[in-house]
Amino acid sequence: MYDYIDKMLAEWPSDMNGVSTTPAALHLFYVDDGSQKLDEDRAQMFHHLVAKLLYLSQRSRQDIQTAVAFLCTRVQSPDMDDYKKLARVMKYIRSTRDITLTIEADDGPKWWVDSS
Repeated sequence: MYDYIDKMLAEWPSDMNGVSTTPAALHLFYVDDGSQKLDEDRAQMFHHLVAKLLYLSQRSRQDIQTAVAFLCTRVQSPDMDDYKKLARVMKYIRSTRDITLTIEADDGPKWWVDSS
């Protein structure tokens, strides 16, 4: 998964560089109707990066799932406010690159799944 993250880091725009301590701010679900729409090239890049984040959030970074789920609803007509929210998630990924999903077992309770 590190290779996938490294490739993402290499291809994103330079205005998304920086660090963030959380993947989303409190205004994540607020939609600013007056915000300027992205041009076609930036909108395609927005869609491309959100798709990559969706893959990453399902595989190893569950901590970004809420922000990515919201961004997925905005890929049809993204605006500058959505772009800033994407940039925050990308900055969070950069600053927490080494966090991965770890599942461990100990001598505690056992878990069973009943498929019937």
